[in-house]
Amino acid sequence: MAFDPIQEDCLRLILQGMRREGIFPLDDASFIEHGMEQFRTDPSKLITCDADRSFHLMAKATEILDYRLPFLTDEVQVDRQEMQAENYLREAVDLDASNWDARRMLAALDSPTNDAYVSYLLDNREAVERDLLATVDAANDAYSREYASDLARRPLLRWFAATASRAVIAGQYRLALQTVEESLAFAPADPAGIRHSGMLALAKLEASHQDIKQYRARHAISYGTAGPLRRRHHMTEKSLDAWTLLAELSVFYRSFDYTSADRTLHQLMRAYPNAAEPLLYQAEFPDGLFCRVNVVPGSQDELILAISEATPLLQEGLGTPDNACFAAWIANHRFIKSAMEDHAPRTPGRAGLTGSGGDN
Repeated sequence: MAFDPIQEDCLRLILQGMRREGIFPLDDASFIEHGMEQFRTDPSKLITCDADRSFHLMAKATEILDYRLPFLTDEVQVDRQEMQAENYLREAVDLDASNWDARRMLAALDSPTNDAYVSYLLDNREAVERDLLATVDAANDAYSREYASDLARRPLLRWFAATASRAVIAGQYRLALQTVEESLAFAPADPAGIRHSGMLALAKLEASHQDIKQYRARHAISYGTAGPLRRRHHMTEKSLDAWTLLAELSVFYRSFDYTSADRTLHQLMRAYPNAAEPLLYQAEFPDGLFCRVNVVPGSQDELILAISEATPLLQEGLGTPDNACFAAWIANHRFIKSAMEDHAPRTPGRAGLTGSGGDN
């Protein structure tokens, strides 16, 4: 569902190593395994050009910004780490001006507002597309064609994903949906998980339950659901992700269909382990700057990420005294309270024992 910058860095460097040494076919398992071991021990030995060095620095910046900073509490450490990441990104751009990931991440850090960042993404998208087209046109051997068919396409996919997710935050829901549709037409399998931003935008545009079903059906490849070549047994339960379930929950809540809303909330809590606490506290995390952060599908981390991204949806009704907001309705729901009570710490003592038996 998300791009792993370290894995991508490794793949790029191994492919370059294959080119240098004339390794073919490109799925040579022993060479790939050796390259991965080299990358683990000392990736600098695999870096031979500015473009590779640039991407490597950008991957190091991503480790800091997306996977370390959100969990630091010491402000001095936060400032130091952020400065180091920013220096990595600036050096990456100096080494390779076509490193659009690094340029985009720098713009995210430098933009004074989210709206300004969205404008930057829209203004520079054509340049990203032109660079990709030039790379594809120049691919004249097996190595460059392999790169052009996958790795070279990823910066544009991340550009689409950043535009859609930030457009949702900016309240530009139609822009978000349009961007999602363009991205999924370009890459139907959706390695960036942009479909989830589209689902949230759809819900904010007051979609119906049928609209959501049609959206998923239209993008069956990205959801991995039943289609013309995929048949699901009629008794098999649908496996819905947290973004879809939160969107459906919003639809039912907004239309005062509390029976269906209860059922959907129950489904969400069954689909994700220990869901009550994340649904109660609804913590917000900063968006990943490289792309959506990596989480295990179906895990509690995925639910936490979805809830954070769904903040614009959860805040519906906020500030209207006669109507409790959607977030409060979820947090105060009897399902949540019951689950929290069931997992509350027991009173210290000899729980489970009765009578006056002695200690062992």
